[in-house]
Amino acid sequence: MEEAGKDEYAQGRKFESKTKGCEKMTYVTALNQFVNRRMYDTSEAVEYAEFGALTAIAVLVPLLLGQPQLLVGSAVNFMLVMAAINVRGWKKILPLIVLPSVAAVAGGFLFGPFTIFLVYMVPFIWVGNAILVFVFKYLYVTKGKNYAITLLIAAGLKAGFLFATALLLINLSILPLIFAMAMGVMQIVTALVGGFLVFPVNFAYHKYFQVSGSA
Repeated sequence: MEEAGKDEYAQGRKFESKTKGCEKMTYVTALNQFVNRRMYDTSEAVEYAEFGALTAIAVLVPLLLGQPQLLVGSAVNFMLVMAAINVRGWKKILPLIVLPSVAAVAGGFLFGPFTIFLVYMVPFIWVGNAILVFVFKYLYVTKGKNYAITLLIAAGLKAGFLFATALLLINLSILPLIFAMAMGVMQIVTALVGGFLVFPVNFAYHKYFQVSGSA
């Protein structure tokens, strides 16, 4: 009887372990399916050309142009919204989220002598960029919500997160006060301008490409 009880207990533990494993696999699968969603069906050649163009914007604009923040930030947010709409897969989306801030620090132009302090904000900028991309991908691409409303929500969440983070680091005397404006008002402005610039491109895509069945 005692051995039978032990066997039943062991089998129950195995079943529980398998169930948790299946649930974990389900979550991972669902997340991967979400990241692989895109708005339009394009050819492989167009997809790679699009990724190449967006990567060029992500790297070259912050690295070589550097200033002003309104221009650089708007170009970067244009790239991020385009990535949210039609770039799929972790291997393509994550570099586009990470590269702009790394290029900005490497270029050393964006905030003049204060650019070095941007290093402290880089991980948080990655999170902010991810918020913009994935909120846009969820609301607009997956749920089919209104473009303008999605842009306002995604831009507001990104700007709010970065502003709150910058204020905390300023209060801790880690960042100079200049970052309050750069990570506050300028973030919402550049996100809205970038999203506005995407609108005609998105309209052209809608005209020439079929809406994806995965959207």
